[in-house]
Amino acid sequence: MSGHNQLVLFEGKHWRVQLHHNQSYLGRSKAILKRELLDPLECTAEERDELWEEILPKYRQAVNAAFKPIRINYAHLANADLQVHWHLVPRYEDPNDRTFEGITFVDTNVGHNFAPHPDVPDGATDELVQAIRVALKNHLPA
Repeated sequence: MSGHNQLVLFEGKHWRVQLHHNQSYLGRSKAILKRELLDPLECTAEERDELWEEILPKYRQAVNAAFKPIRINYAHLANADLQVHWHLVPRYEDPNDRTFEGITFVDTNVGHNFAPHPDVPDGATDELVQAIRVALKNHLPA
């Protein structure tokens, strides 16, 4: 992936939302706190309010309009990135195919944690990521 700025969908005062490098789940993204912090329980009230009242709803509106997932998983794992962030993972377990840029996105791990898509390598191509980014940005509320 060519750089951080190519992945950014939008920013708030305290949070940045960017596409995840792995697009096994169409529109998968991360909400990342802009300041260094390891424990989400140490977020300020202003940071929490912005995340829950502005950032996540804005992302949800865009991904629902662009790709129509059945639901979105919101996960704070902190396994590898030692920075407060939330994984935003659209899930597509209905029988209708989600085809985008010639790739059909099917949730093969329904009812379980997200698993890689066989046709989308861990590092999606720049072209695919940029197409997903454009589709989401076109649906962001003002």
